Amino acid sequence: MFETSTAEINSSVDLMMSILGVQNQSRMDAELLAGSFNYDLEHLVQAIRQHLGMDVAFLSRFHNGHREMLYVDKKDICNGSLNKGHKDKNEETYCQLIAEEKLPRIIPDTSQNEITKALAVTKILNIGSYIGVPIYLSDGYLYGTLCCFSEKADESLTNKDLSMLTLFAKISARNIEKELTASRLREAACDNIFDIINNCKLSIVLQPIYDFKAKSIKGFECLSRFQVEPYRSPDYWFNQANISGVGEALELFAIEESLSLLPLIPEQYYITLNVSPKHLTSLYLQSMLDKAPLHRIVLEVTERESIPDYKAFRNAIQHFRDRGMRLAVDDAGAGFASFQHILELEADIIKLDRSLIANINSDHRKRALVAALIGFAKETKSTVLGEGVETLAELEVLQELGAQKIQGYFFCHPLPLKDVLAFCEA
Repeated sequence: MFETSTAEINSSVDLMMSILGVQNQSRMDAELLAGSFNYDLEHLVQAIRQHLGMDVAFLSRFHNGHREMLYVDKKDICNGSLNKGHKDKNEETYCQLIAEEKLPRIIPDTSQNEITKALAVTKILNIGSYIGVPIYLSDGYLYGTLCCFSEKADESLTNKDLSMLTLFAKISARNIEKELTASRLREAACDNIFDIINNCKLSIVLQPIYDFKAKSIKGFECLSRFQVEPYRSPDYWFNQANISGVGEALELFAIEESLSLLPLIPEQYYITLNVSPKHLTSLYLQSMLDKAPLHRIVLEVTERESIPDYKAFRNAIQHFRDRGMRLAVDDAGAGFASFQHILELEADIIKLDRSLIANINSDHRKRALVAALIGFAKETKSTVLGEGVETLAELEVLQELGAQKIQGYFFCHPLPLKDVLAFCEA
């Protein structure tokens, strides 16, 4: 296996930084660069081709007996058949022969090499000169190759060029390993999420919403709890689901479980359901809402996620609102939610985030912002709900400022259905 010495790596670091456009690195950072630098692989391939002045550069992997192109960068005049996804049998490629050390890693003139001049790929791709190195992962696994070639012979290729290509291959290997590790983690997370769904390891608890004016409980927020060891917060599992690409499945499962409780809840109470804006157009969600008593449902849209198209968002839920469903802006004051955000959504309820409520009795800035939000709500005929109230002092300030509703540990913790109904009766 070809190895690049530490001295060769160090001598190439400054040049590599220049090639990649890395600036303002201290010398210490530069020395660590070869071990920790993370860069877009497509850009790496482009950078090495341009630096070596070759016609084509590519990063490939060996997979199922084939050499597959993952990233390709080339001059416009080059053969158009060599693109991302292109495959050749391993034994018909320079890559495999270089990995097996049957070909040198620098071939200035392919017509002068007995093996390369006989290979069909030399004529097919019009390869005149070639330089390539294997990509090995940290466990010694041969992943693929990083290579460049030109249509004409190039006697100027040197070991210095090979050293630079090898350094780029090492950086590529580290980035590839990070991607492979992330992919394995996503797959594992995906398996865990579907285990939760298929084996019903998610339950719904309800937190009462208290109305100051009516002096009574009016509804409940539906919150997810996961029966998985070791214990993880709901945010952890929903984040894992989003990272692994199954966020919609988990979120809609939680909504389905929440809706299944509605027939067991007395008619005078409503429930609130949390939904991400990006899942609002889900046909399955629309189907569930079509069958539900919408006058007893509040849809909570978190303010921590942006909505790129407010008009499309409003259109997606308008027919449900026409049937009595209300809309709440959750986490107001914590993320993307601004006055404009609330105005665009035409929300019925503005839920003040816990970060605004905490210690509001002793923080005049929070008090001023909450007062402004409550004033805004009055002008737009919205209801303000203080979320996460934990002390009597916080509750009294919210009541003084004009908030209409509260929920939080000071009033009641989230409880299973049976217990929360008993709380209401008491």
